[in-house]
Amino acid sequence: MENGPMNLNKIILKLLYFSLILSSHLEIWAQEENITSDLRWRNIGPANMMGRIAAIDASNTDYRKVLIASASGGVFKSENAGFTWESIFDNYGAGSIGSVKFDQNNLNTIWIGTGESANRNSSAWGDGIYKSVDGGKSFKNMGLENTHQIAEIEIHPNNSEVVFAAAVGHLWGYSGERGLFRTNDGGKSWEKVLGGLPNDGKTGCTEIIFHPNNPDIIYAGFYHRLRQPASFESGGENGGLFKSTDGGKTWKKITNGLAKGNSGMIDISIHLNNPDIMVMAYEADENLPEPEPGTGVYISYDAGESWKFLLKHAVRPFYHGQIEIDPIDPNNIYVVSRGFMISNDGGKTFKPRRWRTDGGDDHDMWIAPYDNKIMYIATDQGSRLSIDGGSTWLSHNNMAIGQYYAIGVDMRDPYFVGGGLQDNGLWMTPSNSREYRGILNMHSSWIAEGDGFHTQIDPEDWRTVYTVNHVGFVARQNIETREYTFITPTPETISNFKDFVDFNYDETKNKYTIDPGEHWFFRERPDRPLLPPQFRFNWSSPFIISSHDSKKVLFGSNYLFQSYDRGDTWNIISPDLTTNDTNLRNTSNGGGLTNSNTGGENHFTIITISDTPIDTSIIWIGTDDGNVQITKDNGENWENVRRNFENAPKKSWVSRVEASKHKKGRAYVTFDNHRFDDNKPYVYMTDDYGKSWKNITGNLPEKYSVYVIKEDYIDENLLFVGTEESVYFSIDKGNSWEKLGKNLPTVAIHDLVIHQREGDLIAGTHGRSIWILDNISPLRFLNKDNTNLLKTRTSTKWIKINTGRKQPYFEFRGENPPYGSIINFYSNKDYNGKLKVTNMSGLNIYSKSISLNKGINRFIWPFELERNEDELNSYKVKFIELVDYLKGIVSDKKILMSLDFNKTKSFNEINKLRKVLLDNYGMYAGGNKMFGDKIYKEFDAPPGNYNVYIKLDNGEEFSDTIYVRDDPLRSN
Repeated sequence: MENGPMNLNKIILKLLYFSLILSSHLEIWAQEENITSDLRWRNIGPANMMGRIAAIDASNTDYRKVLIASASGGVFKSENAGFTWESIFDNYGAGSIGSVKFDQNNLNTIWIGTGESANRNSSAWGDGIYKSVDGGKSFKNMGLENTHQIAEIEIHPNNSEVVFAAAVGHLWGYSGERGLFRTNDGGKSWEKVLGGLPNDGKTGCTEIIFHPNNPDIIYAGFYHRLRQPASFESGGENGGLFKSTDGGKTWKKITNGLAKGNSGMIDISIHLNNPDIMVMAYEADENLPEPEPGTGVYISYDAGESWKFLLKHAVRPFYHGQIEIDPIDPNNIYVVSRGFMISNDGGKTFKPRRWRTDGGDDHDMWIAPYDNKIMYIATDQGSRLSIDGGSTWLSHNNMAIGQYYAIGVDMRDPYFVGGGLQDNGLWMTPSNSREYRGILNMHSSWIAEGDGFHTQIDPEDWRTVYTVNHVGFVARQNIETREYTFITPTPETISNFKDFVDFNYDETKNKYTIDPGEHWFFRERPDRPLLPPQFRFNWSSPFIISSHDSKKVLFGSNYLFQSYDRGDTWNIISPDLTTNDTNLRNTSNGGGLTNSNTGGENHFTIITISDTPIDTSIIWIGTDDGNVQITKDNGENWENVRRNFENAPKKSWVSRVEASKHKKGRAYVTFDNHRFDDNKPYVYMTDDYGKSWKNITGNLPEKYSVYVIKEDYIDENLLFVGTEESVYFSIDKGNSWEKLGKNLPTVAIHDLVIHQREGDLIAGTHGRSIWILDNISPLRFLNKDNTNLLKTRTSTKWIKINTGRKQPYFEFRGENPPYGSIINFYSNKDYNGKLKVTNMSGLNIYSKSISLNKGINRFIWPFELERNEDELNSYKVKFIELVDYLKGIVSDKKILMSLDFNKTKSFNEINKLRKVLLDNYGMYAGGNKMFGDKIYKEFDAPPGNYNVYIKLDNGEEFSDTIYVRDDPLRSN
C-alpha cells in the first residue's frame, strides 16, 4: 500500500490534470457552443478617417495587387489598387497585425505576421504567423504563437520554403519568444536563428531583409524596448545592425560609422539597381554631441559594411522609424515618419515633404520597383496611393478600420453613434441612414479633432455633445450650429478649488513632446489656466453624463469632478483616489534613447466612472493602478475596496466598473493586466458594496484581456463583455459565457453601449469602426429549456431614400438595419416549420417554410402580405366591368373584344391586360380614375398590429403580436 503523502500527491496531480481538462473544455465551449449564431452584427462604419496602417506589400510587377495590414483591424487585399477591398483575415486569432508579405514567385501565397510592432500604448498582440496558399481565401497558423509581435517577414527569392520572421516579441514584458526565426519547410517547423545574434531574452528583431541579388547576404535589425503602465524605454546595449553572408548561419554586428552606445529602432532599405547603396533609420541617443554620428538617417555605399551619418532625426522613432530608398533612382530617399523628410540628392539635403496626403504619422512606404512614381504609404489615417510621384494622392477611405477608444449614443430616431478615435478626432454616425445604398461616408460627421476619446450625448437634447481629447480636455458643443464651449475643469471653474489645492505639492509640471490641450479640438487656443501637477489625467480620461440627471456630468483625473450645469462650473468631490506613486507619476523623461512624452504613459489616474439611476448618491470609480473606490454619499466619504478582491493582480488597470441598474450594492469590475504582460481576463461582481467579490471570469478565453462589461437595463442576469478578440454574453450573471452572434471580425472591443430605447448592442471596436447587433431582447430572460416564440419589439417602416448616383465601387457602404420586423424564436433542438404573419382580420397572409436550429433563430418579416382570392376576384371584376363600359363608348372594339379578363388567374395576368387597356383607351378616363391603382399579389403592410405564428413539424404552434409603426420622419 502506498504511503499517505505520496498517495495525496498523486490525487492532487490528478485533480489538477482534470481541472485543466475541464477549464480547456469550458473555454472551447465559450467559443464554439453558440446559441446566437443567427444573430448577425452589422458594420455601420465610418470609413472616412480609416485608421492606422502597420504595413503594405504589393506585387513587384503589378501595383494593383496589394495587401494592407491594418494595425488592429486585420488584413485587406485588393486586385485593383484599392478601388475595392476584400477583408481576408476576419476569423482568425488576432486582429492586431505587424506584417504582410506576398510570395513574389506565387502571389497566391501570403504570409501574415500578427501583433502590431509600432510599440505605442494602445498596440495589441498577436498569436503567431499565418500562411495562405489560396490567395487569402483561407489561412493556417504556422507557429510562433508566443512571439506576440512580428515586425517583418522575408521570403527567400529563390526558395519559397525558406522564410524568415523578425519577432520583436512581447511589448509589456520579457516573457515569450523574440528574435529572428527561420523555416526551411514552408512554416511546418521553425528554428531560432543565432550564430552571433542577440539572445538575451530582451532584445527582439525588428527588421530582416535580403540582398536583392545575393540571398546569402542578409541584414537584420535588433531592438530592445519595454513598455510598462507608467513608462516606456526604447533602446538597449545588445541591439543594432547585423549582417550575414552565409544565408543566416553566422552574423556580425556592424558598427562602422554608426552612433556610439545603445541603439533603438532600426529600419533598412536597399537600392534595387545597385544594392551596395543602402539607407537606414537608426535610433541612438538623441543627446549625442554634434558632429558625432547620432540618431537618424545613415547611408552605406559598400553593402552595409560602413555607414555615413546624413540627418539627425528623432521624431518618435519607436513609433515611426521607417525609411525607403527609391528602387530606381538612389537620389530619392524618404524618411517615413511624423516628421516626413525627403532627399532628392542622395542625402546631401533633406526637406519636409510638400505632398498633400491629408494624413500623418506615417508607418510604411512601398515604391513600385518598375515605376518609382507609383507609391503606397501607410499612415494613422489609413493608406494612400500616388501614381505621379507624390504630386497627388488617393485616400483609401473605403475601409472601415476606425480605432475607437470610446462611444456614446443619442436618442434621435433613428439614433446616432458618436465616438473618439486614435489620431482621428471624434465623429457622429447614424445607425440607419434610410439611404438605399447603406450608410455612406457622407452620412458621418466630424465633430472635433485630435486623439478622440469619450463622447457623450445629452439624452434629452441630441444637439448637446460632450467630447474628450487626449490627456484630459473636455468640450461641449451644439453639433447642429457647431458652437462650442471649453469646459475642462480649471482653477477658475472649480468652485471649491481652494479647499483641495496644495501649493506646496512636491511635483513639477509634466513636459510633453507633443503638447496636449484644448487647441486640438477646433484649432483654437483659448489659453485658459491649467490645473497644477497635483492633478493628473489619463491619456483617455473618463467622462459620463449622470444616469439620473442629464445636466449633471462627472469627469475623472486622479480626483473626481462633478458639475450640475453641464460643465460650466465644477466641484471636486474626492481626494486623490489613486496610489499616487511619487516615483512614476511624472513621465517627462520617458522614451529611452529618444525623449517621448505625449501623455500615453500618464498614470495614477481615474480611468472609469459609473453611477446608478436607483441611488443618486452612489458613485463607483476605477483607477489605472488598481484601485476600486465607492462613495455612498455623493463624494463625502470614499472607501477603497481593492483589498477585498481575491486573485486579482495587484496594480492592474481597472478597465471598467459598472454600477448595477437593478440593485444598490451590486457592481461589476473588469481588470485588464496586459500592461504587465498578463493577457488573462478578470471579471468580478459584488452584491454588498464591494465588501466581497465573486470571480465571474468563468470560461472566457484565457488569452484575451477584458476591456468593458455592461449589465442589461431590463434583465439583471444578462451581461456583456468586450475583449481583445470579440464580444461575449452571459444569461446567468456571469456563471458562464458564450460568444455573441456572427459576422463580427476578430477585433478589440474597447467599448459597448446598450441603447436604452431600442435594445441594440453597439460595439466600439479598436480597428474595425462601429458594429451593431440589432435587438438583444431575445437574450433577456432566456430559458434554454423551453422552445418559444420570443417577444417581438416594435417594428418601424423606415423610409427608403435615394440620394442619387454615387461611386459604383470606390465607396464604403455601411449596413442599415434589416427592413422588416425582427422575429426571434428559441428552439431547444432542430426543427422544420412554417412562419406565418397575418393582419388582425386574418384575411391577408405572409408565410414561408423555415428551418430552426438549436438556439435563437432570427427571421425578418419584410412587411409584406398576400392578397386573397376574394381580392383577386374583385380586381378581376373591376376590369370586366370596365371593358363592358368601354364597349359602349368606343367605336373600334377590336382590341376590347380580345381582352378576356374572365380567363385571368393571377394579378400578373390581370395587369398585363390592364396595360393594354391603358395604352389604348387611357384617353377615355375623362377626369375619373377609372383604371385605378395597379395591384399586385404582394402588398406593403401598413402600420398597425399583426399576428405572427410559428408552427413546428411536431404540431406545436406559437403566436405573438407585432406592432408596426410608421417612420417618425413621415409622421412628423
